[in-house]
Amino acid sequence: MEKNDILVINARNQNLSVGQRHLAFGELVNRFYDVAYRWAYAVLEDRHQAQDAVQEAFVVAFQSLDQLRDPLAFAGWLRQIVVSQAYRQMRGQFVDSSSIEAAPELPAYEPGPAAILEEVEMKERVMTAVQALPEKEQIVTQLFYINGYSQYEIARLLELPLTTVKKRLQYARRNLKGIMVSMVDSFAPPEPVLAPIPARHIHPSKPESY
Repeated sequence: MEKNDILVINARNQNLSVGQRHLAFGELVNRFYDVAYRWAYAVLEDRHQAQDAVQEAFVVAFQSLDQLRDPLAFAGWLRQIVVSQAYRQMRGQFVDSSSIEAAPELPAYEPGPAAILEEVEMKERVMTAVQALPEKEQIVTQLFYINGYSQYEIARLLELPLTTVKKRLQYARRNLKGIMVSMVDSFAPPEPVLAPIPARHIHPSKPESY
């Protein structure tokens, strides 16, 4: 069985195929999911919020693997990400408790390693699509959709008119749609080629029987 540091090295090795990298990271998710959940639950003391924090933490970890200098330090590095996401989750949970108490009980959803890896793959594709945008559209898209800035904040940050920011986001959405469609088409299996059906030859002197 491969050691954790080998899995980390493989998960961020750009010379390997995407499938091989995801396979290595999926094994890390399998190994660390339970302890990551305990780290998150210790902060949040809520099962659902802890699951959300862990899922997001693994996505962040995969996207930030290149920042981990020592693969042997993966466990401690991951713990910092999980705890950070847990506190971020805590800060975002300012909701009306009365509406929650009045809501019907829903079955619990527990994301497993497969669901986390699927989200990692999807976010990786989205980031690839964003990076394919023109530079001006790429900047406003990352600030708005990834960093969570409002359009007004982006305008102030980039010293641009608000209308320019809105227009760039509009163009970016249109271009992203085309890029994502192209990416999906490139991953789709080829259409099956149907063999032509030979025509039946009927002798002119003999009527066809039914």
